[in-house]
Amino acid sequence: MFELQYFILGIVQGFTEFLPISSSGHLVLVSELTDWQDQGLFTDVAVHVGTLLAVIIYLRNHIFSLFRNILTFKISNNENFINIIIATLPAVIVGYFIFDFVQNYFRDLKVVAITSIIFAALLFFADHFKIKISKWENMTYIQAFIIGLFQILAFIPGASRAGVTITGARFLGFDRSSAAIFSMLLSIPIILASLILTSIDIVSNSEANINLYQSIFAAFIACVTALLSINLMMHFIQRSTFNIFIIYRVMLGFILLYFYA
Repeated sequence: MFELQYFILGIVQGFTEFLPISSSGHLVLVSELTDWQDQGLFTDVAVHVGTLLAVIIYLRNHIFSLFRNILTFKISNNENFINIIIATLPAVIVGYFIFDFVQNYFRDLKVVAITSIIFAALLFFADHFKIKISKWENMTYIQAFIIGLFQILAFIPGASRAGVTITGARFLGFDRSSAAIFSMLLSIPIILASLILTSIDIVSNSEANINLYQSIFAAFIACVTALLSINLMMHFIQRSTFNIFIIYRVMLGFILLYFYA
């Protein structure tokens, strides 16, 4: 049963990290449904390393292109990289002040249920009522900043970082694939920042719980599952809308309200 905890953690983290359905909300749900002891900060770092590796593998061509352009030292060639920085800054700045407060007072299944429904509705309107279509490579600095403001909402459990950034991009008229790709690119600095902060906590805490082999196992499961979920989402939205994720979120929200409200 102890190993099952790490297997489930890897699957949940990997499958939900990049889909617009809220990974944090599902992790709260898992903790409520089980009596497992907390897996510890080290395992949290490990599964995030797994998902980070997955998104780097999937977006390797985009990432290589970004770094190749950085070496040119020309602003015109680095606008996409600058946009990622601009879109990341609001969440980093605001998160520094509110992260602990949100985790202490909003990490609740009723909050997850309500926000799941509300942000599903926002994604529905953004996905269905915007006619203009753009590519993320043509994004302006102002548009990147607006998406960054949307990303702040991800601190609310159940909102979904992927969901709010995709919603913001769709409201601005970016096509579904571009919205998903830019959302995943934004996850890289956010995950890296989270890993750095969590690693500092581990180093400074002499009593940190380190389960090396179990954590590596969970990271591997998270990486494989994340790759599968990313491919599934990108394959699906190239042929359809985000409706399947919207419906899932609404159903999950009402189920949680029924059992936990």
